[in-house]
Amino acid sequence: MAPTLYGLQNGFLGIPRSMLFYGEPSAERVQVPVVCWVIKTPDTVILFDAGFSPRAVPGLLRTDPLARFTEEDLLVHRLESVGLEPDAVDVVVLSHLHYDHAGGAFLFPKSDLVVQHDEYANALHPPAFYAQYYYRKNFDLPDYRWRLIEGDLEIVPGVTILRSEGHTPGHQSLLVELESRPIILAGDCCYWQEHIEKERVPGVVWDPRQALHSIKRLKTIARLVRGRIFPSHDPAFWETVKRPPDGYR
Repeated sequence: MAPTLYGLQNGFLGIPRSMLFYGEPSAERVQVPVVCWVIKTPDTVILFDAGFSPRAVPGLLRTDPLARFTEEDLLVHRLESVGLEPDAVDVVVLSHLHYDHAGGAFLFPKSDLVVQHDEYANALHPPAFYAQYYYRKNFDLPDYRWRLIEGDLEIVPGVTILRSEGHTPGHQSLLVELESRPIILAGDCCYWQEHIEKERVPGVVWDPRQALHSIKRLKTIARLVRGRIFPSHDPAFWETVKRPPDGYR
């Protein structure tokens, strides 16, 4: 049986366009969704990204006029919408360890937390210019079941991690081979559909050259498998996404 894919909305935040698109000086702020994904296979439940930490929400709502977060946006409640509790999640794949993707990792002490080795190492000791995007309490969980990998990895048949660094030193995306068509969950390799179509590099970037290479890599893989790439923070795209209990099969 092929996997089923569900999109979970975990609030909204406001960011300037200069953070969305590399080399764009615009200070215009836009509201973007924070999204997690659940993949159910016959034997395994996988979560891709863990969104905000609840402890970060008061500060966001206080300082960001475009931030939106309600009680139902809590990841535990979004999981309930697809019939899950945190302990039912077998594997949490973290695209990277920025605060809006790894904040909920603490909810999963019984899950395997899968991240690229160099992403974890750099997040623990980030250089000053990049440190603001990491919050160590989100991932400094030494008693948890971390699985540090290097490169691509098939988690279960039909679900494969694709290394896609550039936005961060060890960013990773996820290929989900649905019965209808394969889907690549890009994570922050591609914020918006525009990053995919026009091959635009994210504004928050570790290595622009590598980030562009990773966008091209995901596009090549999508073309070879006749699949589609889902961006991470695109408000227009998110309006088209199926909501639980509906999913992609």
